[in-house]
Amino acid sequence: MMKKKIVYMLCLAFCLLSCNKEGEVGYVADKETYSTDEIDTYFQEHFQDKYGCAVRWKWVDRFVDINYIVAPAMRKVVIPTGEMLRRFWIEPFILESKASGDFIRKHFPPEIVFVGSELRNADGTRTLGYADAGVRITLTELNYFDLKKKEWVIQQLHTIHHEFSHIIHQIYNMPNGFNKVTENNYTGQAWNDIYVNAQMELAATGKEPTRQQIDSVAQNMAIMRGMLTPYGTSSEFEDFAEIVSIYLLTDPVVFDTTYILDDPKRPFLAEGKSFIEKKLTLVKEYYWSNFSIDLPHLREIILQRLNQINTQ
Repeated sequence: MMKKKIVYMLCLAFCLLSCNKEGEVGYVADKETYSTDEIDTYFQEHFQDKYGCAVRWKWVDRFVDINYIVAPAMRKVVIPTGEMLRRFWIEPFILESKASGDFIRKHFPPEIVFVGSELRNADGTRTLGYADAGVRITLTELNYFDLKKKEWVIQQLHTIHHEFSHIIHQIYNMPNGFNKVTENNYTGQAWNDIYVNAQMELAATGKEPTRQQIDSVAQNMAIMRGMLTPYGTSSEFEDFAEIVSIYLLTDPVVFDTTYILDDPKRPFLAEGKSFIEKKLTLVKEYYWSNFSIDLPHLREIILQRLNQINTQ
């Protein structure tokens, strides 16, 4: 029961990403008939024609694993979700540089699936988004759409940027030397145990810990290993995707304070932070040398737009 509880907390806190990347799966597009529906017309113009991406917003069982309990996306949130993706994901790449714009056009996922609810698992946990072998990204909880709620927007963008980075390393491999920095610190499927251990450590003080306290201790345990999140400890691939997505969506001061700079009050994090800094440098060099993408500049554009949420 304890492990089940921890997993549920994890899903609430970190946008659990169940990535299926056990080899490439060939993508074959469905045959589409012409539709005059305003939603179909919108996605045809802004996603299919421009990027070759089919957006599956209508409910079709085969687009979601039968093991999940889900609800379809409501019509009223579908186009706003498309606009959110354009504003906070597609356009920042286009604005960063010509090379960056060409990059996202070339590597855009062939398919995006919209789901209205969370993906509810049989054991009560939930999955907030995932990708299938680099060809399909599934976004969930879209019926809670609220562009004024920054936390919700960041949750959706975390899924998108995380999964998009998987597409990239699947095509071009990982940055040279990335997997060597913390090669002995990955946990595999035992990454969930970090939350279990955090809860046990806190419970040993004699008080029932809160979710926030468990999350905080678990994050420190991940940082000690040289990763940003417990989920990032599962493999070098998830580590890479977490670094890219969290870096792009986190204020520079907050990111550096949390993951890079020494903290006199937490000297036990120093070695792990040095590992993170090394890997972040490799990631930045990877995007610049291979694609001429300046990740700090891309982050600046994304954060500028995110910061406007509180002023609208």
